[in-house]
Amino acid sequence: MEYKITKLQNDKGLDIDIVNIINSNNYSFSFYTYGGYISEVCIPTLSNDSETEDVLLGYGNLDDCLEAHGYFNSIIGRVCNRIGQSKFSLNGEDYNLYPNTAPDHLHGGKEGFNKKIWQIADINKKSDSINVELTYYSNHLEEKYPGNLDCKTIYELNNNNEILISFHATTDKDTIVNMTNHNYWNFHGHKDNYKNITDHVVRISSNQICETDEWSIPTGKLFDVVNTKYDLNNSFEINNSFLEGGGIDHNYVLKDYSIDQSIASIYSNITGMGVEYSTDQPGIQFYTGNMMKDSYHGKHNRNYGLQYGMCLETQIFPDAINQPNFPSTILKVGETYNSNTKIKLRNDFK
Repeated sequence: MEYKITKLQNDKGLDIDIVNIINSNNYSFSFYTYGGYISEVCIPTLSNDSETEDVLLGYGNLDDCLEAHGYFNSIIGRVCNRIGQSKFSLNGEDYNLYPNTAPDHLHGGKEGFNKKIWQIADINKKSDSINVELTYYSNHLEEKYPGNLDCKTIYELNNNNEILISFHATTDKDTIVNMTNHNYWNFHGHKDNYKNITDHVVRISSNQICETDEWSIPTGKLFDVVNTKYDLNNSFEINNSFLEGGGIDHNYVLKDYSIDQSIASIYSNITGMGVEYSTDQPGIQFYTGNMMKDSYHGKHNRNYGLQYGMCLETQIFPDAINQPNFPSTILKVGETYNSNTKIKLRNDFK
């Protein structure tokens, strides 16, 4: 296990580091302190572990990352996903958030945690793992959320070829918190097999999704997925007709979930590379890139397009603060918010 930290040169005077971690099996990932943006995840080929594929979409340069309106591979908070009408009430007080997808609030607002510079607080190196602790202090009423929120994100890679992502937060005033990671995966990689997300196989252990209205805001009802296109309990291969039909962008209600229980997987039928997800969160948003732009200046001189990436976002349900039957996103004074996700990287799915 090795790591290195490099200062990112930029003409904006921003103090941004990039951290690279590589394990003993030649699996590696790199991330910026800007937004916790994960810039690459490299998986070695099954036939030759000295050859790797970068299986994560990403920006071609730092300026693209700084100027982007999207959420590629970053820390999302304070509250991920959508809050209907950009408002909520807590302890008798009304809060009006920034409507960045008017009239609704998405992924933390105008400048969420994906646009903040996090500080490296600690690096813990062991024989079989390395983790890096990032911290950020979100001031009271930042993006109109109540409370000073002391946030911590831990990124880890180990010799089991697992990326572990942990979020923690405490507050001095009751508030709401629901953080996630927004990786855009494409396990065809960036080399000879590069293309959109067709020929990926996905599985999610769930019998229900959150029913949503035409603006993707939950109605409060849970929709049974059996015998619908949303049923992914049995591995489903993504094809063109599925994508042309709009793909999926919904929160799945997880059946049996724990940090040691695989609840979702995606892999490429071509490369055999992919991931298995485990989490202690009750939901996972599956997004097939349906709102991606037609063109992005991506890494490795690739131009990404519509539906070139997929996301699995572990979370409490969207708009939970306005849906009393959903798990709560309220964080009270004296409590600690905790969210843990394990992403098992594999090259042997076929």
